[in-house]
Amino acid sequence: MAASNVKSYRIHGEFTTLSPLSHIGETISTTTYLVEEPILQPSGEIEPVFVYNGNAWRGQLRDQAASYMLEHLGCTVSLEAFHLLFSGGRIGGDQSVDIEQARMMRRAVPMVGIFGGGVGNQIMPGKLRFSGSYPVCREAMPALPEALHQKAAGLSYRELTMEKSYTRMDDSKNPRLTESSISAMDAPLLEGKKGKKKEGEASQQMRMTSELLIPGVTLVHTIDCMEMSAVELGALVSALHRFAQSPYIGGQGNRGHGRVRYQSWITDMETGEQHEFVRVGDALAQLGEPAEQAKQAYDAHLRDTYDALLKRNEAEIRGLLGAEPSGSLL
Repeated sequence: MAASNVKSYRIHGEFTTLSPLSHIGETISTTTYLVEEPILQPSGEIEPVFVYNGNAWRGQLRDQAASYMLEHLGCTVSLEAFHLLFSGGRIGGDQSVDIEQARMMRRAVPMVGIFGGGVGNQIMPGKLRFSGSYPVCREAMPALPEALHQKAAGLSYRELTMEKSYTRMDDSKNPRLTESSISAMDAPLLEGKKGKKKEGEASQQMRMTSELLIPGVTLVHTIDCMEMSAVELGALVSALHRFAQSPYIGGQGNRGHGRVRYQSWITDMETGEQHEFVRVGDALAQLGEPAEQAKQAYDAHLRDTYDALLKRNEAEIRGLLGAEPSGSLL
């Protein structure tokens, strides 16, 4: 895969939940509910079905790509550039549209080129299109590839969710903890906790309930990659490679929710040729041949281009990102 080639690809990805998945759509009192979208059924009925938002997955990969780049460059950036890299920047200010600067940014910072961003009043569109991730189940079949319809027909969405409750304890009522941890000055404050709670006083103990997707569910999505070079494809691979270090999606990861296995395949949209792309399991990411070649091209770009520019103190990268060395480069 030559770095000069520009091609369009479609990546088919599958998450398999290894622990309950939380992706909150709404909260009522102390209960949170999953994000759902209405899907029109062949019968004409409309059924709500969970979807892991494509923008959430895109934002997570953007963060991973930015972290990978900065770590491998050994540099820090300005606050404005931080917002551009991790959040897509913002629109506003006096800067006029500068086509040449946009081209320079795409060439020098491939991850911005593929994820897009806003600088001043200029929007640089990205090259990636993320679909939502839908569960393989009967109600989601209209949104699923035909190859998965047989598997989906045997599963009902109503069987794929659960509710789980948690209690946050008030540890200040545990004398084993307070006697050795609370200062003598604040110890008298505990006396008031032993009686009836005063009106308006916040409780430290509460019960919370979450609607969750159960372990073992397969979620499928696509990522369309529009006219990308090997270096740009490698920037996407770098994000998936770093995602393997902590393969969690959704929220409440501190409770162990959202751990997933991930596998993907890439299709050349010109030839239809398909290859295994990136697989994330119990170990580090396993890269198929197209992913490995793209990552090598991207890493070479980071080493040769960025390292040379920063070491020679040239202005192109510094002017774009306000970069300052924070340690040795690659």
